[in-house]
Amino acid sequence: MVNRPMLKKSLIILLCLLSFAVEASLRELIKISFKNNLSLQQSEVNQFSKKQDILILNSSLDLNLNFETSFVDSNFERDPFSLVSANRTWSNQLTLSKSFEWGGELSFRNQHRELDPKFNLPKSYLFQQQLIYTQDLSRNFLGKSFKADQKAVELESQVAALEFTIEEKDQLLSLSKLYIEIVSLKEQIRLEEQSIERLKKRLNYVIKQVRDGIREKVDEYRARENLLARESALRDVEHRYWQVKEQIGVISVVNISDVAFKDNSLNIDWTKPWDGWHLKDNVDRQLLLKRLDSLSAQSKARAQENNLDLKVVTSYGTNNWEVERSNAISGGYLGQDNDEKTIALQLNIPFGNRASDAEFQKIKAQKMMLERYARNWDNVLINTASTLGERHKLLAYNLENAKQRVTLAQKALNSYTKLYAKGRVNLDQLITAEEQLVADQRLVITSNVALANLTLDAQAIAGRLPNFLMSVIDL
Repeated sequence: MVNRPMLKKSLIILLCLLSFAVEASLRELIKISFKNNLSLQQSEVNQFSKKQDILILNSSLDLNLNFETSFVDSNFERDPFSLVSANRTWSNQLTLSKSFEWGGELSFRNQHRELDPKFNLPKSYLFQQQLIYTQDLSRNFLGKSFKADQKAVELESQVAALEFTIEEKDQLLSLSKLYIEIVSLKEQIRLEEQSIERLKKRLNYVIKQVRDGIREKVDEYRARENLLARESALRDVEHRYWQVKEQIGVISVVNISDVAFKDNSLNIDWTKPWDGWHLKDNVDRQLLLKRLDSLSAQSKARAQENNLDLKVVTSYGTNNWEVERSNAISGGYLGQDNDEKTIALQLNIPFGNRASDAEFQKIKAQKMMLERYARNWDNVLINTASTLGERHKLLAYNLENAKQRVTLAQKALNSYTKLYAKGRVNLDQLITAEEQLVADQRLVITSNVALANLTLDAQAIAGRLPNFLMSVIDL
């Protein structure tokens, strides 16, 4: 038999344990976001892809082994310049090649051919070896083109790394501000619930006073209306609370309805002054400058494509024809007397290379625009640096002012409550005192939130937000 009371008790305990297990600090949500957030994952994939581009470019310098085989069955008629026309030929060629950064390429070629004539001639074999060296004398002379491409690809990889850093910063900034807002909303809900409890006690008191004929019925109406207004205000705060939860769930990609947020995260002293920072610490500025460097490198790489293509090709080889395969191979190695030396020039001149010119002009226009952005961004950062400190001082002053107002509003409400009991003030004055206390309590929260958000913005501008959230503070 199943012990139903014990089973029910076990389920309750399990649910309680699960509810405790999902309480999340901001750091825990950040770690979850780094695992789940698709925007961050996409940016990370882009960064990985750019790193692979570097490997792909450098792989052009790897050793390359090429094998070719062919079979020909020919019935061509003999011409004056050929030893034999109608024949069957089976040819195999194996080439090992290596390219170098300085624009050279060395190849070692081995060829074996089997020739079977169709007109009363014996079968014969060819074995040939060649060393071929090609040197670029123009586009890639001393590796100019390769180094330009290499620098462009490396800078693109660095741009992708900075783009990932900025995506990380943006996600952290959004998530941390939402976390601060939801903690503040929890505090507002607590304060609204305290106010509703006071209003319920006050309503019961007023109802007794009206029943005893001490107060007019209008006081009961006003007390009930005031309670409904506060309950409506509570619903508004709770509605916003769930909205923010939803937004946090979008960033962290987690079932946010099951997450309990830490209390008292706003109790940090946000009025502390910040450490100074320099323009160069700003990640957005770093990205702008790195993009400029990348476009400059791309421009140089594209410019190389418009140059003429001039190469010198030299080769040294030996070959040997024999009716015996083994004799052909033994007599065809490099170093034999039956050798051949060649030198050749290859020239290719691009006329009207409009595609390359158009690409070059496009990069040039993008570069000019980025240069304007960079100049303006420096001015924006300087102006922001000069205003952040003053804004921080004003918000710190407002926070202190709001705290004093809460103390005074609480004393005023206590005094009005006593005076109302003595019949020396009317209910509207008491309700006004209640509303003022709630407003001042909200002002403390909003001032704290404003200070916290300003601090987060300052840390993001200074390029210190990840370290600030993961090491300095613990929300």
